[in-house]
Amino acid sequence: MYLIPRNKLELLIIPAYVWSVLIALAGFVFLKQTNIIHAYHIPAIVLLSFFSAIISIHQTVLLGRKQITNANVLQIIPLMIQLTGVLFCFYFMRISDAYAYIYSSLIAYSVTSLISFAAVKKHISTGTIQEFFSVKELKTSFQFGLLFQLAEILQLLNLRYYFYQLDIQQGSKYLGIFSIGISILESVWIIPRSIATVHYVHTANSQDLKSEALRAVRLFKLSFVLCAFALFVTWLVPASVYIFVFGPGFSDVKHSIRFLFPGILVYTFPLVISSFYLGTGQYKSLIISSLAGFLSLVFFSWLLIPKYVMSGAGLAATLSFTVAALVLFFLFLKDTESRLSTLMINRTDWQLVKGAIRNRLS
Repeated sequence: MYLIPRNKLELLIIPAYVWSVLIALAGFVFLKQTNIIHAYHIPAIVLLSFFSAIISIHQTVLLGRKQITNANVLQIIPLMIQLTGVLFCFYFMRISDAYAYIYSSLIAYSVTSLISFAAVKKHISTGTIQEFFSVKELKTSFQFGLLFQLAEILQLLNLRYYFYQLDIQQGSKYLGIFSIGISILESVWIIPRSIATVHYVHTANSQDLKSEALRAVRLFKLSFVLCAFALFVTWLVPASVYIFVFGPGFSDVKHSIRFLFPGILVYTFPLVISSFYLGTGQYKSLIISSLAGFLSLVFFSWLLIPKYVMSGAGLAATLSFTVAALVLFFLFLKDTESRLSTLMINRTDWQLVKGAIRNRLS
């Protein structure tokens, strides 16, 4: 997204289309040569991945052009069509196996792809291939793209590696219970992620980096307070509710994730502050902090999960989230030349929180 306001869109979107086609073809060949999934499902999976990539490209374009509502609509449309398609297959077509989901997903993502093309069409000019090709811009796109993907992969490892270790060391039974609890807790991150997306778009289109850094800090403090409140409400939910919703086998959900509560709150800092770095194309600090968090997660997972099982996984995640947040905290202070006092919650921040709550309730 960082490159969209600063470059001719055609120089970015055409290589993205080509890359999506190449990855889809490579995935098809790979899946054909392995036994990971049933051969009958391979064409559908490849098509779904391609359509998803196209939609993602167009969402990024819309966000880069500050059309956040249209980008969100492209997120919602396939879900609604999928739901409608699955229900139609179940109750009218009498299809109750995996093909109900496959058919509805193919229709949902293909239709959304066409809609997304229409949404970005006005931003793309027509011309010759010579006009759309630039070696310099292509190198820049790959440079920023690779760094962005590296940052994303490291963050994903930091957020999910302990799932893998819990499954390997303790089995899928514990992983199933634990994943329910994680899904509930991570729903709190809707707040900082939504805020970060809007700030990411604003920063990518801004030239005043100092003001954007200050805005990122204010938004973090707002997210921190709102997430703390949401987590407190989540903590008040009794175990009997989890038993009622998920069954008696999930009575230990709340107990198993108790050590993850502080980690979820602490990680609001990287989630929000990353919007500043992503919007300014500065990925180095994100890579360093995520790498530090991942390495600490590998160590703490090895140390804690064998003895404390799900509680150990939650504690390992909290410790790794804290390491990642602390590293990014000090890097942010250094990169933006901010003072420590800037990150402390003051009276103005409380007024911002009250205003946000008041606007939501009105």
